[in-house]
Amino acid sequence: MEARELLLGIDVGGGGVKVGAFNLDGRLMALATEPLELSFPGPGWAESHPRDWLEKIRICMDRIKEKIRDREVVGIGLSNMCPSLVALNDAGEPLRPAILYLDTRSWQEASAIQERRPLEWFLQESGNRVAAGTISGTSIRWLKEHEPEVYRSTRFFGHANTYLAGVLTGRFGMDYSNASLTGLFDQRTILKWSPALCEAYEVEMNKLPELIPSHQRVGRLDEKGARLLGLPAGIPVAMGGADSACSAFAAGVTEEGDVFETSGTSDVLAVCFAKPLFEARFLNRCHVVPQRWLGMGAMVAVGAAFRWARDVLGSTEKHVAELSGLDAYDVLCAEAARSRPGARGVVFLPYMSGERSPIWDPHARGIFFGLHLKTTKNDLIRAVLEGGSYGLKANLEVAEELLGKEVKTIAVVGKGGKNDFWAQLRADITGKEIRVLEFHETAVLGAAMLGGLAAGVYGDYKDALRAAVKGYKSYFPNCQYKDIYRATYKLYKSLYPRLKDCFWELKEIEAQYY
Repeated sequence: MEARELLLGIDVGGGGVKVGAFNLDGRLMALATEPLELSFPGPGWAESHPRDWLEKIRICMDRIKEKIRDREVVGIGLSNMCPSLVALNDAGEPLRPAILYLDTRSWQEASAIQERRPLEWFLQESGNRVAAGTISGTSIRWLKEHEPEVYRSTRFFGHANTYLAGVLTGRFGMDYSNASLTGLFDQRTILKWSPALCEAYEVEMNKLPELIPSHQRVGRLDEKGARLLGLPAGIPVAMGGADSACSAFAAGVTEEGDVFETSGTSDVLAVCFAKPLFEARFLNRCHVVPQRWLGMGAMVAVGAAFRWARDVLGSTEKHVAELSGLDAYDVLCAEAARSRPGARGVVFLPYMSGERSPIWDPHARGIFFGLHLKTTKNDLIRAVLEGGSYGLKANLEVAEELLGKEVKTIAVVGKGGKNDFWAQLRADITGKEIRVLEFHETAVLGAAMLGGLAAGVYGDYKDALRAAVKGYKSYFPNCQYKDIYRATYKLYKSLYPRLKDCFWELKEIEAQYY
């Protein structure tokens, strides 16, 4: 007879809010997803209101409650898109919408901060470069400059799990994986907020929340949280972590050299290290696993670019898919397959909202290069998919350089693994075995596993790994396309350096006229 105990994972991500219930061996018992509408109120802005997260969580809980009615939730964990900067007042209420990882409005503040110290100093002290939006300290600085009343009224600046923990337990905190991307946290040595970094960013350290390891109990579900979730009060709640770190944990990425890719709105290639190894081309953070770090080749908008292609290029296919009960992305992948490797000479740069790894340019923009009179819609769709895969290959080359060895396999979850054509395309372009995990909702599973640690149902992290995803489907490179992809990838890598100055000129035009 199966045990009655369940673990609950709550994930607030760029693609939506997910709530999943799992047994102690990681078997999914119930899952609900609610789309999350992001707002883009200005050039380079990307926001989402924290109160919307609560409403989506409530809806998800209503949808799964019948499936878990006869079972007992013994632990809850949190996962969140990162950064997702929230400004909370003394009552723990948000003063404005959250500023998300896609947001690059703080580029001038980032430049001003960077001028105060060399890049090497920021890498040494914080583990990361100063990057607009990607490092939330730049967004705090923007609020200080442009919304001073919000800054003055803020009791805590945190990320999404800071707010969720406060709502559920009354205690506001932040874990190390989230803190690593504030730019204000010493992740190399002391695992504390850094006075030197706060001074460099001109952020008051007393406005930062308490630091709590991901697996530790931030509190127990209080009456307010119990009403939101429809569960009894008193359930232990783990602080949780950033979605990519939670996903890596659920995929079993816990040892030196383990490599993992998650593709959603953004795309992240994560490499596990047993010591802090801070590479300027990567985002670097503490793992949710103690004494482990993740180097991340993080691309801003690979999935978002495919969504754009669906909405702009494939509106007819989207409508037909909705009427026929098909997935619009599967329909578009089928059309891309009718093109040829190399997309008949069309190369796409997937910089639809600036780019992070490996070029780090908030002003970069998406490009179709090589259009001609015979270019078809199928070619354009394929070029979008190939462009994201070229970006993955570029980050993989950095990972292999850091590891000092070749990576032979990549574990994959998310949109890039749900379609056979897309997964095979990744294998062909990277030249690696792509192992698509059989369960894709790893962020919510990783959060639930952390909830199990906080509740004491797992003895330690290795014990918790019994719930990690085990099964996968492999895709191997097709040698037939090796030469065309090698040549096109070389062209892809050469385009950004040639266009970099043009992107900055375009930014000046946008600032003046749009």
